[in-house]
Amino acid sequence: LWCPIERQQSLQLLRAAYPRIDDHWQLQKDSLWQPWVVSDKCEESFDPSVYSRMSAFQRVLLIQALRPDRLESALTQFSCEAMGVSSLSPPALSLQRLQGEETHSKLPILFITTPGADPSQELEEFAKQYAQESCPSLKFHAISMGGGQNDDALRLIQEAAKNGDWVCLKNLHLVISWVPLLEKEIKSLEPHKDFRCWLTTEPHAKFPPILLETALKITYEAPPGVKKNMLRTLESWNENWFGMGNEIRSQVIFLCAHFHAIMQERRTYIPQGWTKFYEFSQSDLQSACETVSILVKAGDVAKQAGNGIGIDWATLIGVMELAIYGSRVDNEFDSKLVKEYLGMFFKSDTLDGPRKNANSAIQIPPFDIPGSTHMADFRARVEQLPDLDNPQSFGMAPNADRSLQRINSTKVIAMLRTLAAAGGSADGGGGGGNVDIKAWKAQLGPLFQLWDTVSKTQLSKVKSIEVRNVTPDDPPVVAFVLMDSMEAGKLGDRISNSLTTMQKVIAGTALSTPDIIAEAKFLIRSEVPPAWTATWPSAPEDATVFLQGLGKRIEALKGDWLKRITTRNALEQPVALSDFLRPDVFLNALRQQTARSLAVSIDSLHLVASFEQHLLSDASMSPLPVNVQGLILEGCSFDEAKRLLVEGQRNSPLTSVLPPLTVAWMARAAHPDRAVSSAKSAMSVSMPIYVALSRERLIGEVVLHTDSSRQRILNAAALFLTESAT
Repeated sequence: LWCPIERQQSLQLLRAAYPRIDDHWQLQKDSLWQPWVVSDKCEESFDPSVYSRMSAFQRVLLIQALRPDRLESALTQFSCEAMGVSSLSPPALSLQRLQGEETHSKLPILFITTPGADPSQELEEFAKQYAQESCPSLKFHAISMGGGQNDDALRLIQEAAKNGDWVCLKNLHLVISWVPLLEKEIKSLEPHKDFRCWLTTEPHAKFPPILLETALKITYEAPPGVKKNMLRTLESWNENWFGMGNEIRSQVIFLCAHFHAIMQERRTYIPQGWTKFYEFSQSDLQSACETVSILVKAGDVAKQAGNGIGIDWATLIGVMELAIYGSRVDNEFDSKLVKEYLGMFFKSDTLDGPRKNANSAIQIPPFDIPGSTHMADFRARVEQLPDLDNPQSFGMAPNADRSLQRINSTKVIAMLRTLAAAGGSADGGGGGGNVDIKAWKAQLGPLFQLWDTVSKTQLSKVKSIEVRNVTPDDPPVVAFVLMDSMEAGKLGDRISNSLTTMQKVIAGTALSTPDIIAEAKFLIRSEVPPAWTATWPSAPEDATVFLQGLGKRIEALKGDWLKRITTRNALEQPVALSDFLRPDVFLNALRQQTARSLAVSIDSLHLVASFEQHLLSDASMSPLPVNVQGLILEGCSFDEAKRLLVEGQRNSPLTSVLPPLTVAWMARAAHPDRAVSSAKSAMSVSMPIYVALSRERLIGEVVLHTDSSRQRILNAAALFLTESAT
C-alpha cells in the first residue's frame, strides 16, 4: 500500500532480482516504509531495524526503484562510504600548490573550462604575487587564440622557456588543428626551471588526445547561479560605459544582464528547463546592450521632439526574440518560454521593482532597480540575491530540482554501462581494433535472456497472427494500424535473427560478419544499432528499454489493435498512444479520417481536448473522438476536482498519470476553442506531447485549461507517452 502506483513495476523488477527482500527488509510493514518513501532525504531516513539488513548497494538499488529523484544523492553517499572519504568534491583550486608541488617546467597545465569561466585573470594576479615574493624577473604573457596568432604563440613560448617566464594560451578549442604543432613544440623544449605553460580550452570532441595525455588537466567551471552570473557580467563591464547616458539606459542594460543570467542558468535543469543546450553567449548580451543603447538614444530624440515617451519596448522585445536570443532556439515551446520571459522583463512596470509583480509566482526583478547610473549601486542589489538558486526563481515547479537529480543519475548510470562495456571488450567497445567474441557471451547474455523472455511471454501470443495488406478501401486509421503492425513484426523478426546469429557466432557454429560485429558493439555499449531504428523514429536509445518496448508494441498491435479494427467501434475503447511505433502518424490518420467524415479539408481541422468526455460527444462536430489514456504530466499538477492544471508543491510527485483525455479533430470555424471544460474563468495553455521525459521527440500538442497559462509556460509543463521510454 505504501509504494506509489507509478513505482510498483520498478519494485517488482527489484523483487525478481532479490526474491527474499519482502521478508528480509520487512516491505510489508507500512509503518516502516510509508514515512521513508515520502521523506525529503530518503537516503538518510532508513529505519534502523532494516538499515543493518541491507548492504550499501542494496540501499542504492531500492532508491533507484522507488525514489529515482534521490538517486544522485544516494550514489554520492555510497561512493563516499566505499572510498572512505567525507566528500567527492575536489579541494579548492590553489595555484600556489599547483606551481610549487604538482607541476614542473616540462609539464603543460591545461584548464578545461566552461563557457563564461576564464582562469587567466586569476593566473595573472597569482603571477604578479609570485614574482614579488619569489622571482622578481618573472613575466606573465597571455594570448587569446583564434585570430591568426599561431606563429606568434610559438615564438612567445620559445622565448619564455629560455627566460623562465610564464605563458598562457587561451581558447585552444578555436585552433584544434594547430594543437598538435603546439604539443610538438612544448615537447622539444629544454626550458628554464621557472618556465610554466598554462593553456585553456572549452570541451571539444576533436581535441587532440596526445596533449590531453601529456598535460596536467584541471577543470575550471564558472560558479553556478544567477547571482554569480550577474556579478561576472558586471565585473566584465567598464564603469564609464555602463554609466554613459541616462538612468533608463543603465537600468535596462542591467535588466539585460539579469535576463541573460536567467537564460543561461536555466540550462541547469535541461531537459525540463530547456529541451536542449542553447549557446546563449556573451555576444548575445553584447548585442542586446547595443540595441538598448540605440533605442534609448532614439527615444530621447523623439521625446525632445515631443513624439515619444521613452524606450520602445516592443522593438527591443522583437529584436531579442527574433534576432538575438530567440534565434538560437529551435523548439516551439522553448521559443514560447523566451517570449514569456521577454514580456516579463522588458516593460516600464519592471523598472518600478518587484511590487508590481506581487501576484506572480516569479518576481522580475527580485529587488528594486536603482535610479542610478553608478554600477556600484546595481552591484549592491545583486549581492542581496541568495548564493544558491531554487527552481522557483526561474518560475519552474518547486520540485524541479528533484527532477534534476533523476536526470543526472540517469546519465551516471549510462556512463557506468559504457565504462563497463569498454572494460570488458578488447577494443573498448569502440569502432576498431580486435574483437573478443569470447567476451560476447558475458556481455550480451542479459540481452539474449531478455529477448528470449519477451519472445516467450509476449511474442508467442501473437506469433501465428498474420497482418493483411492494406487495401484502397481501408479508412486511414485502419491502414495505419495495419502498416504499424507490419513494421513492428518485421522489426521483431530482424532482431530475433540478429540475436540468434550472435549466439551462433559465440557458439562457433556461424561466422561473424561486419554487420553482426557492428551491431554487437552497439549492444555491448547498451546502445541500439541504427539499423534497428529506421522504422521506429522515436525508439529508446537504451538497448534493454528498446527490446522491452518493442515487445510491448508488437503484442499491443497484433494482439489488440488488429482485432479492434475489424469492428466498427475500434476507437470507442481507450487508446494508449504508446502502443504505436509512430504515434504522430496515428494522430494524422485520425485527422484525415475525420476530414473525410465531415467532408472538409484537413487544414481546416484542429485538435480539441477535454477531460470531460461528454463535452465532445456531438457526432455532427466531432465524429471520431478518442479517449487517450496513460498520458504522463511533468512540471505541474492536475486538480481532479476542478479539472485544471495547477502549480505543484515541493513534495508533489515528479510525474503523474492524467485521467483519460478525450481528443477530437474539429472544424476550426465551427469550434474555435481548442480546450473544452466546465471550469469557470479558466485560462488555456498549449501543452507539448513528447514520447519520453528526455523531450527529444515531439509528436504533437493539445490545449488544456489551467489556472495560469504564464506559469505553465514558465514551468515548462509537458505531457509524455511514457516515463521510462518503453
